Amino acid sequence: MKPEFTSVLLDNTQLDYLQNPLWKRISDYQIDQAEVVIPFSRKLAQTEGWARRFCMLAIEEYKKFVYLCCISKNGASPSITVDKVWHLHLLYTTEYWKEFCPKILEKELHHFPNVGGINDYHKHQDWYLETLKLYIHIFRQNPPEIFWRIPNEIIPFLLPENESKIKTTKQFTWKKTFENLHSKVFKYIHGTSV
Repeated sequence: MKPEFTSVLLDNTQLDYLQNPLWKRISDYQIDQAEVVIPFSRKLAQTEGWARRFCMLAIEEYKKFVYLCCISKNGASPSITVDKVWHLHLLYTTEYWKEFCPKILEKELHHFPNVGGINDYHKHQDWYLETLKLYIHIFRQNPPEIFWRIPNEIIPFLLPENESKIKTTKQFTWKKTFENLHSKVFKYIHGTSV
């Protein structure tokens, strides 16, 4: 069972991830093995129906997630997309348990799925929110919305450029599109130039 949540205190080497040896190992790790006919990223694309570019970016998000798991006493909770990458990686049991964990992470990284029930749901939701906050704090960027669900509770923690983007996308884009279309239709019906 995953440990209960405790506050996370990180040292400077964990905060400056680009200089951290653990991050360097994770970042340099090649999940696609050269000698196999169907490399991991291709298998992931086939399994999930994802484009190759999306798969490669999802793998990079998985690496960030793994780093967060390793530096946080609480571990981290993945997004749905990242979890799919992790699940497939776990199926490569020899690679995951004999190479990745001991040689790259230098520790075991276990998966703790939601076992059901409202208490477990809330616990995983809290871990997910903490993961997003830690992601923003460590990587100094907002988690990409295409890979990470951004709950309303996390919006106050987002860095400014994405906060305004989210508000614009959710509140104004469709309204402006409708207004522009309505204006063009009105002008067309009443004989004025578009």
